[in-house]
Amino acid sequence: MFKAKEDGDRDVLQCKMITDDDLEQFEETDEHFVDSSGWGREGEPALTVEEFLKKVKKDKYYAITSVGQFQLFIGEYDER
Repeated sequence: MFKAKEDGDRDVLQCKMITDDDLEQFEETDEHFVDSSGWGREGEPALTVEEFLKKVKKDKYYAITSVGQFQLFIGEYDER
């Protein structure tokens, strides 16, 4: 889990993959579908990195929940 220190915290891009066991003390509040190829464009179903960063909120936790060939899902969490 990576905790955002400010809105739009670019360091969130360092978040890692998690398993269900890692989620015991967290509650998912949102999930983001993000382009990981660098080729995505604004307005496509998968958010660009910049679109995703606009959604990052201070004091929320972020972790990768699923990875595909060109996209990934990043969960947003609160502590329970």
